[in-house]
Amino acid sequence: MKKLIYLFLAIIILSPLTFCESQASLISDRAYRIQQRRENQQNIKQIKELFELHSKLANSHDVEKLSKLYAENYINSDGFNKEAYFKSLKDTWKSCPDVTYKIKITSIDMNNNYANVNVEETATGTISDTIQETEKIAGELHSFAKGIYHLVKINGQWYICSETAISDEASLLYGDARFMNIELEAPNLVASGETYTITLKVDADENTVIVGSIDHDPVTYPTDIPKGELRTINKSQILERLIKANENNLNEYAIASMAISKMQPIGASYRIYMAGLACVMRRVNVVPENKFIKIEDEI
Repeated sequence: MKKLIYLFLAIIILSPLTFCESQASLISDRAYRIQQRRENQQNIKQIKELFELHSKLANSHDVEKLSKLYAENYINSDGFNKEAYFKSLKDTWKSCPDVTYKIKITSIDMNNNYANVNVEETATGTISDTIQETEKIAGELHSFAKGIYHLVKINGQWYICSETAISDEASLLYGDARFMNIELEAPNLVASGETYTITLKVDADENTVIVGSIDHDPVTYPTDIPKGELRTINKSQILERLIKANENNLNEYAIASMAISKMQPIGASYRIYMAGLACVMRRVNVVPENKFIKIEDEI
């Protein structure tokens, strides 16, 4: 009987202590969550400021200051390190000196000193070239891409340490091609060595003759110019080609090039003249073969 009384008294004595400890734990957890929320909000603010500065420096083509926003060990999903990436960027700015960029952040995922920033990026610019040796022709550059910037926080400062390209489509349009509906279809993802279809669709009137080619271009630096066979696009206004993805563990671009000619009626005959050029491209991410997957046959 005494044992029961002692046990009862112990429960009465310990209960307030347990309650106090539990309450203290709840307060501590709540304070921790509030602190974490504040830190996340501050990090998100800093990341948004980073991309605002990134857009400003990219549009002013300031390579030196822009490169300081990138970590020294930066590498993107095409295997370009920091040096190769900025060399390719300089080439773009040299060929299209008025190119401008816009970055829209769609989401930010935090993980302590790491962050993934999902973005949509657009680029526009103009370019001029010469055809038939003397005739100058104006061109427009349009690009739209979706991707993920991977960030790391070092000594309180956020840096871009890598990028993952999800999709990317671009067009370079000269002359009348600027006013035509041109669509290039290709898969976003293929396996290494897989055969896939690239389809080009063009909306043109009956007085337009288009010759075009379809090819693929693995992502390398410097870029190799693909040389596809030119074919006349028939009345269906569709051109297709089967392509075998590279087996060198490289992402690639599906590319279509076109030369646009117009027929102008003059009495009983026609005058044929070059009206425009176009190059459209779409990113195709190539998944390398994994040789370390083993599936045993069931007996």
